[in-house]
Amino acid sequence: MFGLKYDWRPIIILFIAVGCFCQLRAQHLARGLDRQNYTAQSNIRLNPALKWKFKTKGRLFSSPVVWRDIIFVGSCDSNLYALNKTSGNILWKYKTTGEIRSTVALDGGTVYFLSTDGYLYALDAQTGRKLWQFSTDGEKSYDVWDYFLSSPAVADGVVYFGSGDHHVYAVDAKSGKLVWKFLTGGIVHAAPTLTQERVFIGSFDGYFYCLKKDGTLHWKFKTVGERYFPKGEIQFHAAVADSTVYFGARDFNVYALNTTNGSGFWVYHQPGSWTSIPSIFDDKLVVTMSDSYSILVLNRMDGVKIVEPKVPLNTFSSATIVGNEAFFGTLDGVIYRLDIKNGGVVPIFQTESSKKNRQLFISDENVLRADLQQKYEDDITRLFADYLQMGSIFSTIWIDENRLYFSSADGAIYALE
Repeated sequence: MFGLKYDWRPIIILFIAVGCFCQLRAQHLARGLDRQNYTAQSNIRLNPALKWKFKTKGRLFSSPVVWRDIIFVGSCDSNLYALNKTSGNILWKYKTTGEIRSTVALDGGTVYFLSTDGYLYALDAQTGRKLWQFSTDGEKSYDVWDYFLSSPAVADGVVYFGSGDHHVYAVDAKSGKLVWKFLTGGIVHAAPTLTQERVFIGSFDGYFYCLKKDGTLHWKFKTVGERYFPKGEIQFHAAVADSTVYFGARDFNVYALNTTNGSGFWVYHQPGSWTSIPSIFDDKLVVTMSDSYSILVLNRMDGVKIVEPKVPLNTFSSATIVGNEAFFGTLDGVIYRLDIKNGGVVPIFQTESSKKNRQLFISDENVLRADLQQKYEDDITRLFADYLQMGSIFSTIWIDENRLYFSSADGAIYALE
């Protein structure tokens, strides 16, 4: 696959989300139902230091969520962990029969999440006691870059989520009984984004769906597609603001659609790179990118590029925006700080795994090593598996009381202060 397009660079993944509430809540992917990923709080140290680290027995792809004094995160060791957010001490853990690649949602003292065993779980957030579990028709992965499961969203007593069985589900939050399910044409691992009347979600079939809260289709939009990705798969969540929904796809495009009827406002094409998750800051979109090794800042009114600073490797986490700055991690195991206005990017923290192994992949010039193509003989599946040796950061950063919480593929949950 190295030789298919634009040099030999690997092809990877993107993210999606949507909604229309501006307040922050303890919800999926660490942000509100609109998934704008913004908070005005801004007293983050220029160079935060490690406060604590908690090690699990599996890789971490889900994002941490803080609720009261507890931080929740799921691991590929099949456990959901509840930790004290100040000390990092474990409060409880709950074991499923699959990997937990879903970020939790919290509502009314209940924590909801998905596992690769095909179940949606509801636990008491304080004790970890199981309240109920709901069975889907089973999970499956689209390809090796399908790192995540859908992450649930909760509103008005209903839990919404997507599944590898091609459905979007609505389940009663109290009883765990099915309210409705909607069939798409592909795997649904995007997280749903909610407004007061609508559910927005993308599918690997290349369609972006707007559903009514009763589970009926309001409208759907087909992505353009691209030579090597003709479906234009939608893997991750979108973001909503001012009657516009924004999302990225594997066809190298960022889309802006009218939430009312699905008509297009604009599309931004990023040649040769999957586009990841959009976050919203005033009149700007901050979009993390895959193969272009960059962070894209667009005018969200017309899609015109403002700045595009470079980073050493692919980014699969969304940017968490605090004031005029954005924080995100990349596959090189480093947390970066972006000045949204001038495009300046600086590293602020590096995992121990990254300190040990980053030089195997990244040169002294801070770019991908030139000898990797020969070493891996065009086997990008093996290359991406080895990237994880750097403690790659797939999670979206949660910021609480001037602390940064994130998880890493090295199996650890980190708290910086």
